[in-house]
Amino acid sequence: MIRFLLVISLVTISLAITADAQTAGTKTRYNLESTRFQKQHMPQTVVMLINALKDSNPSKRSTAAQNIRDLEFAYPDEPFSDLLTPLLDRLKDEKEVFQVRILSALALDGLHNDTGDQVIGNISKTTSNQSLKELCIALLVKAQR
Repeated sequence: MIRFLLVISLVTISLAITADAQTAGTKTRYNLESTRFQKQHMPQTVVMLINALKDSNPSKRSTAAQNIRDLEFAYPDEPFSDLLTPLLDRLKDEKEVFQVRILSALALDGLHNDTGDQVIGNISKTTSNQSLKELCIALLVKAQR
């Protein structure tokens, strides 16, 4: 009887492992399909992000900057050059909400663009916001490594 229960337990564990492996395969397949979908719609996504960076609502602007950072991470080979100017505008605007400026600096740094790095350097020297100045200096040090 104990052997029978042991065999049943082993079969149950084996089935559970197989089911997990199949589920993991399905998730991987779903993620690949999801990535293809996003890549196909990248031009539309970029236009929406540009519009959001120009929106009058600071929450939309900060969300757009964070979404750009996420896209940079997900698609490191994409240049995202159309996003450079709107991000620069957000970072340079001394009247911009602090969180938007911080996220814009981080997004610009993620673009690995000489123009963005130059503006980050200029902001580190000219901004009156000490926290933003320190972040820009740290981004420049990181870029030099």
